[in-house]
Amino acid sequence: MAPTIKERDDVDGCGCLECRNIETTTTNRTVLDALVWSVRLLRSSPSIVAFAGVIVLANRLLETDSIDVLPLPVIDVLEALAAFAFIFLIRAYVGTIVAGELAGDPVTIRAGLHRSIARIPAVVGGVLLLVFFVMMIPSLLTLPLLVLVGLIPGNPVEMVSFPVAAAVGGIVFAVPFLLLMFKFWFVPEACVIGQYGPIESLRVSWRITTNYRGKVVLIVVIAIGSAISFYLPPSLLEMGTSLASSTPGLSMISSSVGELLSIVWAGAYAHIYVQEIVS
Repeated sequence: MAPTIKERDDVDGCGCLECRNIETTTTNRTVLDALVWSVRLLRSSPSIVAFAGVIVLANRLLETDSIDVLPLPVIDVLEALAAFAFIFLIRAYVGTIVAGELAGDPVTIRAGLHRSIARIPAVVGGVLLLVFFVMMIPSLLTLPLLVLVGLIPGNPVEMVSFPVAAAVGGIVFAVPFLLLMFKFWFVPEACVIGQYGPIESLRVSWRITTNYRGKVVLIVVIAIGSAISFYLPPSLLEMGTSLASSTPGLSMISSSVGELLSIVWAGAYAHIYVQEIVS
């Protein structure tokens, strides 16, 4: 059975570290330590790399139209399924394995897959709520600014210049957007590791990030790490267009490396969830 790690108030009986079989070393790790630990986890749990590798390989085959025997609609469906599996299923599986390792109760491949698949509906529901809030609330906060601009006679954009107007509007939208993304970042881990429902997972994620002392540093690290994992390798490749055209395989390699790096971050996120939920 995969362990379930909830908040202390939600645990039946004693919720101390000893009863949960969580070492104090776990609670003392920094974000960097969690990343290093996550890298080591890939070595000790090759099933993570194997499952991620299968999905990454499927993505590359579908992107290069290697499966040309299938009609285009079928390929589109397969691409959507592969993307879904990588975004939701892999992160859920990594979180389950991480919980088992930190709780001293290693999870088998079968148990890990069972927990991951069983919690997918909750994860999807939580992510949909997350998307709703991070898009709706910043939009509502930006609405008064747009109304004010409409009430000002003349063309306000020309009065203050377009770059200034765009910067103000962007800041008004981006600040709450980034804040909410940070506050709800651990929703998938709460759904999978804590087995919380979609709404409860929002509350748990909010509390974790509120109590996290290095929250400013964490959000910067998350943003930089996610950018590096998903966008930097392809962006660097696009800068060298001539190199990419001469070596087509380099684009596939860079995309695959970026996706595999995201697995390391998923392990770190799960570690931080466990670390903060038991603190």
